[in-house]
Amino acid sequence: MAIYVMLGNLKGAAFEKFAGIEERDKKAAKLMESLGGKFIALYYLFGRYDFVVIFDMPSKENMVKFLSIVAKHGTVRTETLETIPADMFYKIAKEV
Repeated sequence: MAIYVMLGNLKGAAFEKFAGIEERDKKAAKLMESLGGKFIALYYLFGRYDFVVIFDMPSKENMVKFLSIVAKHGTVRTETLETIPADMFYKIAKEV
C-alpha cells in the first residue's frame, strides 16, 4: 500500500452543514475503508489549508475512485501527494 498526504480546503457548501462535519469525516473514513484504505491521521489547520489527512490506499485506481467520490459532493478542494518511504529514498541516494 502507498501512503498519501491530502491537503484540503473546505468550500462554502461545507460550512452550510458545518455542525455535521464530524459525521462527514466518519463517512469519508468508511468510504476509504470500503476501498481498502485506512485513515492514519486527520488534523484541521490554521493557514493556507483547512485540513490534512494522512492515509494508506492499496492502489492508484482506488485512490482515483476515492477522490472522485469525494469531489462529487462539492464540499472540499484537495491536493493529494504520494509519499516516498525514507528507506527507499536513502537507497536511491546511495546509488546516484
